[in-house]
Amino acid sequence: MGVFRKREALFHDYVPSRLPHREGEFEELLSYFKPVLHENLSLRVHVNGEVGTGKTVLCRRLLKTLEGEALRVGVKLKCAYVNLAYSPKPYYAMADLHKQVAGVPAAGLSPEQMLANVVERLVVEGSKLVVVLDEVDTYVEEGGDAKIFYMLPRAYELNEAAAGRISLIYISRSFEWMKRLGRATLDTLGRTLAVKLEAYGFRQVRDITAYRAEEAFNPGAISGEVVDFIAHISMDYGGVRYALELLLGAGVIAERQGFNRVRAEDVRMANAAIPKGSNGAFYPEELSLHRQLLLKSIMETLDATGEPYITFQEAYTNYIENCRTYNIEPEDENTLMEYIEDLKIEGYILRRGKGGKMRLAMEYPFHRLEEAINASLKEALRLL
Repeated sequence: MGVFRKREALFHDYVPSRLPHREGEFEELLSYFKPVLHENLSLRVHVNGEVGTGKTVLCRRLLKTLEGEALRVGVKLKCAYVNLAYSPKPYYAMADLHKQVAGVPAAGLSPEQMLANVVERLVVEGSKLVVVLDEVDTYVEEGGDAKIFYMLPRAYELNEAAAGRISLIYISRSFEWMKRLGRATLDTLGRTLAVKLEAYGFRQVRDITAYRAEEAFNPGAISGEVVDFIAHISMDYGGVRYALELLLGAGVIAERQGFNRVRAEDVRMANAAIPKGSNGAFYPEELSLHRQLLLKSIMETLDATGEPYITFQEAYTNYIENCRTYNIEPEDENTLMEYIEDLKIEGYILRRGKGGKMRLAMEYPFHRLEEAINASLKEALRLL
């Protein structure tokens, strides 16, 4: 029979029907956007909070709710989610948006042409559009072209009939990224509406873990004591996100061993198997596309050589090959050096020496992180 009833309830992109301890923030956000369905109104709202505070799931839940409400009242509404961490340039972000709204790839078109197509589709169909832009701070901090924040809010200039049709949500950890923008972009961006998500405490993490466990597991397959145990462990490694990963890992271990319930030992085994960086568990999907490619290249090179250390040049050579494989334009060596430092600070890799004497290593087994990075890259490349 196994332990799982709905395994996907523990996946990072799952949208639950309820958001424990985020009901207030959800109602606030919903109150901003409900008028969009009935009025000629374009909104620009910021959602910010530290890693693990539920920003993405909150906004995905909003989109799902708005789609249901639009269907109920007979309003044509399109919703799109774009993760800018996977979009090193406006081209990739606009290509993702174009595919979601127009339903077809946008090969060969400029970002401006793609936006014009999106606007035309909305006008022809008489539709409104709500776009969530996630990881905007990552995008800006890594040198992404800020013109996307200028283009989207002014899309109505391409067709006056598009006025009041496009609303935007910007997700970030803080407002620091806005300091890097020019005045004209800031004025266009909109800075008045914001929803702040505070960090969860233990009680909140425990309640959310219990709720998702109830959705994911068969009745009796996991006890309240084990849920408490998972919540306690997770407080040191990012809270809810790590708790969900532990729930999934422990459940898989229990099933693999033929048990119909999750034991504390299964949790311990799952916890030991998850590599942990300086900020808790590793979440490669939060790395930009090229950081993911570089990390994959370092892992592959270390695995192929069997040595504890490799040179930067060895990693860079494999990175170039991976870029060719995925038809991605590679970054230069100086930029990759900066990414090396980022990966070191985040705890993904170890670095000895600098320049020509630099040596790179990893302290954890590859298999678990390799699975995560390959899945994350697959998703990132799908969106290009």
